[in-house]
Amino acid sequence: MLNNKLNPFKYLPYLQDANLVGKEGYPQLAPTNSVPEKVISFNEWRANKHPEKYWVDHFIDDFRFECVYNNLFRYIERYKKAKGVLGTDYSAYRDMPTWQRKMNVGKNRTIDFILQLNGIDVIPVVSFAYLNDFDWCLDGLPRNSSVAISTNGSVRNIVSKNIFIDGVFELQKRLKPSALIIAGGPVSELDDVFDNIYYYPNYSQRLLSRRKNNG
Repeated sequence: MLNNKLNPFKYLPYLQDANLVGKEGYPQLAPTNSVPEKVISFNEWRANKHPEKYWVDHFIDDFRFECVYNNLFRYIERYKKAKGVLGTDYSAYRDMPTWQRKMNVGKNRTIDFILQLNGIDVIPVVSFAYLNDFDWCLDGLPRNSSVAISTNGSVRNIVSKNIFIDGVFELQKRLKPSALIIAGGPVSELDDVFDNIYYYPNYSQRLLSRRKNNG
């Protein structure tokens, strides 16, 4: 018998009523027009005494929120206390095989779908490594909705930055989001074109700011 924490099929019963879309059969997520004001990362939020003041994001190392996938229903009641959730962001690195990127996106969709089933306001996250990932990476994401993305590791060199910018143009064209929430610093090439982008500092930027203020 599979250990339930390692069982990739354990959430299948909760997808029985989902609209499964695309070649990979990702669950279709519901739209939201929410735009978060105060955001903290999952690893900060777990010990926060006032979770009701914040949206929670997952733009951190995967292992820091793997506990959510392993024991999702343990966290649902606490997520309900937050203002909302920016969906999980399992990595889609360029050095990963395509099947692993697809699996990670599937985990994101599954968690977000179950959170939405439980009445939680979820802003889905866009994850991709190459432009040809757009053959599947947007499947299950709502159109005319708020969606989120992070610049983590995506603007550190010219190759990564160009892929990130081209990807944002593609998702804007295909999803036509009401708001694109970006965790990280401004990207002028996007700001010159789009008026639906909202930025907030990511975990590393907030940590650096706290250190400077305490130093």
